Amino acid sequence: MKIKEVCERTGLTERTVRFYMQKGLIAPKGEWRNGREYSEFSEPDVEMLQAVATLRELSFSIDEILTMQRTPGAIPSIVEARRDAARAQHETAENAYAVLGRLDPNGVSDVTALAARVREAAAFRPHPTPPPRPKEINNSGMGDRCNQVPFELKEKWNWGAFLMPVIWGLANHVYQALWCFVPIIGFFYSFYLGAHGNEFAWKHHYWESVEEFRRVQRKWAVWAICINVAILALYVGTAISSNRAAKQAELIYETRLAALEESIKSTPEWQELTEGRAEWTDERAREAFDAFPSEQARQDAGVFNRSDTFYLEPDAYYQVLRSSFTEFGKGQNAAIAPNGVVVFDDADKAHAVYSCCIALSNGEIWDLTGDADADARFTNITAILDTKQTAERRAYWEAVQRAAKTLREYVDRRTEEVTASALFQEKIGEGYEFADGPQPGYYTFAAVYEGGDVECGGYYARVRAADGTLWHVHIDVNYDEASGKDMEGELRIEEVIEEAGN
Repeated sequence: MKIKEVCERTGLTERTVRFYMQKGLIAPKGEWRNGREYSEFSEPDVEMLQAVATLRELSFSIDEILTMQRTPGAIPSIVEARRDAARAQHETAENAYAVLGRLDPNGVSDVTALAARVREAAAFRPHPTPPPRPKEINNSGMGDRCNQVPFELKEKWNWGAFLMPVIWGLANHVYQALWCFVPIIGFFYSFYLGAHGNEFAWKHHYWESVEEFRRVQRKWAVWAICINVAILALYVGTAISSNRAAKQAELIYETRLAALEESIKSTPEWQELTEGRAEWTDERAREAFDAFPSEQARQDAGVFNRSDTFYLEPDAYYQVLRSSFTEFGKGQNAAIAPNGVVVFDDADKAHAVYSCCIALSNGEIWDLTGDADADARFTNITAILDTKQTAERRAYWEAVQRAAKTLREYVDRRTEEVTASALFQEKIGEGYEFADGPQPGYYTFAAVYEGGDVECGGYYARVRAADGTLWHVHIDVNYDEASGKDMEGELRIEEVIEEAGN
């Protein structure tokens, strides 16, 4: 039947019927015709609407009717609660009627005076007691059928669910907490449980009352916080202890290594290898690098970084690239090396196997190995030339020198072209000197190591003319989108305005 017929039989308005449909009290069949939905009501739908209308006359709320509809077992408790509420309302109405019956409104000029007469009329009667609070419906443990969670439990953070999600979830029958085992997802899901844990625990576990629920969840919170604090304290304590042990072990190792490094320098094998050479240090490298008066001077010498200065004097220096040792106890035939590898040894006495790598400024790389006793006295020292690394070092230095030669040739050619140009002769003329440069605008020689050529381009120089003026001479390099390459621009010569103190 159509909605108009339903309204005639139930006495409800069409708006009210549609409201009950929206709330889910009835669900008539529907079909779409001409872009509009038409509902077809059955006899059970009409009976339910009549039942709802009857219950609404007794002031049952929509939520209460829905609960009774979906959970018939809750009907007695809901009816009792409605009866208590009606009794309270009745008592309140009776008290009001009694006071109004004794109230004389004649001669009352304003609201204040009226309120005074009301107080006089009610003076002989005790104040009405507030209506008793309706009994709450205990729908805990009903799962998805629990459509209403006590308000005071909502939006409350559950620390037990957040800090101990899996254990708390199993104890409270909230098995979706097992999602916390999933990496990454579990981390974020623990926050979700903390926010909605009360709701899940109320729905999936039966509780005698809200008070019991609160009491149990508080215990979970206390235990969770205490356990996590204990775990954190244990972790911090273990970390501190491990850190101290590691630092102590590192100190012992570094002290022993320093003693071995100092002792081996007095051996004939070491002195023979480093004869006539001074030890290369970071301070020597810095001094050698800073000794060049300009960047152009470094390029001319083939020095492109601080480490290149080590090879400028092939017979002058050596440096220790790395050193380590492995300690063996008496009767111990196996130990763990500093790199973590287990090594074996057949010696029947305590000793240390020391090794180091030495670089000479002529490009040679040597590996030294020797045995040392507890007093750092060395025996069985061997020195082996690492031919592969030696070839690589010398190839590097040769590549650097090729790059330096190419740059010098480029700068010389460009300088000749620039100084002979009409623009240079017009602005600067003869009798000039270079104040800074000349040098390329950019350079890279990575390809040199593979037998290629150094890449360079552009030009830069500061020139002092005969009349004392300072000029900025440059050819810029810009990226050309059409060709996809760096292209040199035109020669530019601009006067540099000098000021006192600048």
